[in-house]
Amino acid sequence: MEPIATFDDVFREHYGRLVRVLSAAGPGAEDAVAEAFSLALVKWRRVGGYDDPVAWVRRTAVHRMSNERRRLRRREAALPRLVEVARSGPDDVVPELAAAVQRLPRQQRIALVLKVLADLDTHEVADAMGISAGAVRYHLHEARHRLRAELGASDDV
Repeated sequence: MEPIATFDDVFREHYGRLVRVLSAAGPGAEDAVAEAFSLALVKWRRVGGYDDPVAWVRRTAVHRMSNERRRLRRREAALPRLVEVARSGPDDVVPELAAAVQRLPRQQRIALVLKVLADLDTHEVADAMGISAGAVRYHLHEARHRLRAELGASDDV
């Protein structure tokens, strides 16, 4: 597939407009559009050959904005519970958890850290690790299972 236009041309022509339009949908538009264009640049050989590469960038930016809103809602919902656990739990819980994570097999440890600490979705973790989304789900499942067993946690962890 031959690119219809250069990345630079598409970026110059559409970046500002996409930011303005998506800003009406909510905060984070500029970051989402920048991330979408960054990903488009990396994949330009393919994306540039699409009939409408701007549609791909727009869709990617909208997905980024949606993911960010979901991440913030999850964080707001989890924060009170985390504060409660931190206040009521023993002081050695965090070091014990960190040590247990370090004992996980490499793939499980990487998947867990990317998912939880980097707040990546399953497909982003899969892309970063160079494995399938199904493999990521398997590694996460196994990591949680091992941590529950080792830390004596209940299934709601």
